[in-house]
Amino acid sequence: MKATGWVRLWKLAQLLIIAIALFWAARKIAQQWDALRASLSSMSVHWLWIVLASAIVLFTYGMLIQSWRLLLADWGSPLRFSAAMRIWTIANLGRYVPGKVWSVGALGVLAGREGVSGISAAGAAILGTLLNIGAGFGIIAISGTRVLGVFKPWLRDAALAVSVVFVIGTLCLPRLLPPILERLARWRGLPMPERHLSARVLWISTAMNVASWALYGIAFAAFARGVAPQVIASPPLFIVIWTASYLSGYLVLLVPGGIGVREVVMASALVALGLAGSADATVLALSSRLWLTVWEILPGVTALLLSPGAARDLTRRRS
Repeated sequence: MKATGWVRLWKLAQLLIIAIALFWAARKIAQQWDALRASLSSMSVHWLWIVLASAIVLFTYGMLIQSWRLLLADWGSPLRFSAAMRIWTIANLGRYVPGKVWSVGALGVLAGREGVSGISAAGAAILGTLLNIGAGFGIIAISGTRVLGVFKPWLRDAALAVSVVFVIGTLCLPRLLPPILERLARWRGLPMPERHLSARVLWISTAMNVASWALYGIAFAAFARGVAPQVIASPPLFIVIWTASYLSGYLVLLVPGGIGVREVVMASALVALGLAGSADATVLALSSRLWLTVWEILPGVTALLLSPGAARDLTRRRS
């Protein structure tokens, strides 16, 4: 099959997955319309909790940006926090493009304009993403045995095994990473890394990614308190539910932003654990999607408009 044929097939598959996700969401809403309408009519938004949740999310973004900066600096490419924040938030808009790889490419291109090695920027982004995914699974494995046991009893034992692998893998990462990177560089014909990341930076970055999932879950708990105070659970449960749903949506590459997948997993977990009825779980899942989408898009759009290139374009248009 020619390249153009594969491209068309890929786009068709993306459209099909998105259509299925939207159809599922519409079907669930139609089935529960009366219950949803009753839940929405009785919903009272407590904005202080929403503000607190949003502040925690923005702080978490700052921590993830700093984690990326640490990896960059240890690879010999230091970057100012203000520049890193602008680059990271703009590149983060790529999560809503099917494929999930656009963010990494954008990080490399934008960082290159700041005089940073594009290879280092993209490599740090890929490594940061892998550490983040690994940390997420570690969070689920270590603290989510109760949640996993609700769905399948054997998942509890599997979770314990994964948690052990995660801890050992993190400790061994400084020794495992250099030969892996060198082989990848030779395979792709890229320049070899001039220096290897230190164990200290790798462990700090891993710890920051673990903390980011915990903070996301706490933000989700605060958001739930603001829109659905009847959904009561301990913070660890909110952390596990948020992490599991977010990772599920992220790992389905064809769906931009994990739309539909994240909400299915979140609502199902809330119902399965007896934390909410189907209607309340659906309302919380959909409203949290809207809330987080605002904070995933708004910083990037703001940074894009305030960046020097965008400012010049706006000046030309006005003149």
